[in-house]
Amino acid sequence: MKKLVLLLSVCALMLTSCNSDDDSGSQDLILGTWTYHKLFIDDVEAQLTACDMQETFVFNENGTYSYAYYELIQGVCELEESDSGTWANDGNSIYTLSINGQTASEDITFEDNMFYFEYAEIGDPADPVLVTYKEVYISN
Repeated sequence: MKKLVLLLSVCALMLTSCNSDDDSGSQDLILGTWTYHKLFIDDVEAQLTACDMQETFVFNENGTYSYAYYELIQGVCELEESDSGTWANDGNSIYTLSINGQTASEDITFEDNMFYFEYAEIGDPADPVLVTYKEVYISN
């Protein structure tokens, strides 16, 4: 369930563009294949493994997307989860992503061939400290 919430947050954030270009002749910045590139926790870059960086989102022109999440299991990088859903550009840097009957909307920022989104979570319930995350994806 935690991965689903994280996935929805990521997807929703990924779906937000800093451009609110409603010109039907322009291509949405989210379109294409995006791979996990960097993670910052409380503004400090965390070390990602080669396996982490196989996580991929593919956003299609028809408003659908697919997602693949990999995890290192006993030294082997394995596909842990994959799914698909729909996305929409709501304008003003807001994208909405729907997956398995759940919907989330978020802001994301596009810079060069990357986009990122930020969110905060309370860490360990025994030590409830607010932790901020910035996840960066790069276009393939």
